[in-house]
Amino acid sequence: MKSRRLFCAVSSLFFLASIQACSQPPPQVMNPPCATPNATIQVKPNADLSLMFGNDAIQAAVDAMTRHVGQKEITSATELTRLGTDAAVRTAEANGKNLKPQDKAVLEVYLREDVVSTMIQSPTCVFKVSASSKPEVTIEAVYLENIGDKQIAKVKIANTGQQGARFIHVVLRSIIEGMKPLSGQTEMVLDPGQWRNVSHPQARFPMSAIGSGKKKLIVFVQVSYAKEAGSQPIVYQEEWAYDPLSQTFKQSTMK
Repeated sequence: MKSRRLFCAVSSLFFLASIQACSQPPPQVMNPPCATPNATIQVKPNADLSLMFGNDAIQAAVDAMTRHVGQKEITSATELTRLGTDAAVRTAEANGKNLKPQDKAVLEVYLREDVVSTMIQSPTCVFKVSASSKPEVTIEAVYLENIGDKQIAKVKIANTGQQGARFIHVVLRSIIEGMKPLSGQTEMVLDPGQWRNVSHPQARFPMSAIGSGKKKLIVFVQVSYAKEAGSQPIVYQEEWAYDPLSQTFKQSTMK
């Protein structure tokens, strides 16, 4: 009788275990990323990083890392970051960029934290750099303002970013064909959403010199800005040419 009870107890336990095992949900099958051949993942560095290195250099970093991941030669995040950074620096310097050690450190952090982990998880994807080239501190407009019987070129500078105040240095150079260039510079601090008009007070000229279109007026604007005073700045420049027909300035391509 005792052995029969023991058999029944064991049978009951086995039956309960069978029910519990059957009641568990089946494991989910996760579709691997980039199951579609040549699926693309967009790599979007911020505008400051794009200006600092150039999108070609960042793409070179991505291509170097993708090549090693795809061939399963290297899977170490640290080593992949180093390879990508070196490729970007070589390309940027070949394109004429004057990089500082701090610039390399910024790129390393971006690649390691925002790109490498995704690349390791999705080795069959195509990674394409798609970044905005618009900086945080922008040249919104260039225009003429009357000062007595003379004209002065003014430039609207704005902090369009969302990452806090920026320390800004602006250099203006006004060139009228056949006349000596007039240059000036100023500094300011702008919070997000703030803007300011800047000009060179001594750079005044008669409208008759440019209104007929016989002489060209070009304003070169160089902007450098940083998160803190004295820290490594982002630097870029634009060229604006005066159009006498529309009586407005239009951005032209830097030569």
